[in-house]
Amino acid sequence: MRASTIAIACMLGLSFNAFAAEVKSISRLAAGPGDTLFVADWKAAEVHAIQLAPAPRQPAGTAFNVLDLEKLLSDQVGGARVTVEDMAARTGTGEVYVAVSYGANKTPALFVVTSDKKARRVDLAAAHSTSVALRDPPTMNEKFWREMPERSFTVTDMKWHDGELFVAGLSNQEFASTLRRIRYPFDARQSITSVEIFHTGHNMVETRAPIRAMSFAKLGGKPYLVAAYTCTPLVIIPLDELKDGAHVHGKTVAELGYGNTPAEMVAYTQTGDGKTQDFLMLVNYNRVSNIIPVSELEAARARPGIEKQVPYGKITGLEVSEAPLAGVMRLDNLDDKAFVAVRRDLQNDELQLVSMGKNLSFRLSDHISEYAFPDFSFKGHASPQAHQYINMLLTDEGFPDLIKPSE
Repeated sequence: MRASTIAIACMLGLSFNAFAAEVKSISRLAAGPGDTLFVADWKAAEVHAIQLAPAPRQPAGTAFNVLDLEKLLSDQVGGARVTVEDMAARTGTGEVYVAVSYGANKTPALFVVTSDKKARRVDLAAAHSTSVALRDPPTMNEKFWREMPERSFTVTDMKWHDGELFVAGLSNQEFASTLRRIRYPFDARQSITSVEIFHTGHNMVETRAPIRAMSFAKLGGKPYLVAAYTCTPLVIIPLDELKDGAHVHGKTVAELGYGNTPAEMVAYTQTGDGKTQDFLMLVNYNRVSNIIPVSELEAARARPGIEKQVPYGKITGLEVSEAPLAGVMRLDNLDDKAFVAVRRDLQNDELQLVSMGKNLSFRLSDHISEYAFPDFSFKGHASPQAHQYINMLLTDEGFPDLIKPSE
């Protein structure tokens, strides 16, 4: 690359590397177009676009039952303790990318895990990539609760949507809660919008606490950002308001529970009873997961936002359902029918990478119920549809030998 081109790139806040990125940390991953994987590097305050090797397409229906993910990944780094930072599924390939940090220095590593319970480390030092510097990153000097650097919240969530990379997190500005929009291939059109919201539990307008999980929905014919914050207000913002230099007030449409940090928000579609519906799955660290119908967000868009305190523990604003996803830290769409999740199995204290159907979002083998007893018979106790569904779960979860014949 010519020196003049490099100089121009530096002036624009861009960092180009034709062969490899120096990845100092990984906080979030996002699958991009083609064979691109975006890696958020909070220490460097950069996003790296890693070019993955082409992968063959796999049909839908691949099941993940990696019940010892911690050992599988630890063995790849000499037995060191690993901490999962993020996970992203590579749609249509049966590959799941898991980012970890390990060892005393919290060295970053990226692995591709497949349904045959194998893991392969991605050589970040050799991967073809380009990088973009994030404008106005937070300081490295300040820490939350004496341990967590403020800089580590530069990217709290990251999603590829409609030709742009949306990056939520913090900046070093007075209104620190920030939404960045970045074009790819990377160019000079990075924009920064500061975002404030009315926090329904804290009874105040907040400008610093960042978005923790986000997704997108079309409401009233327009694209919206849907964002969840700690403790847990849900907010919608029209994308056309997220302009460089703007300061926007998001519309709070729901309060989903106090004392909680959202972990992930995933958009998906379900078809049944002759109709197709769009949903968002909000996974939480400290509460049950929420199934949010987009139709509920559409109705809330037409109403005034919530600008007054909601009593602790009260769920208001949206009619949401619950999903039994306790222990899930990261969730993504594996295919049209299934999610894939990194979770801590709370009963067995095991770190796992597992898939589960979107219709019920649970695994039969997590439970010892009537179905588990060898002498249980479906005769007179369950519909043919229920029997068929349970047989499918047994197959997906690796227990085809326990399928009971139709009677």
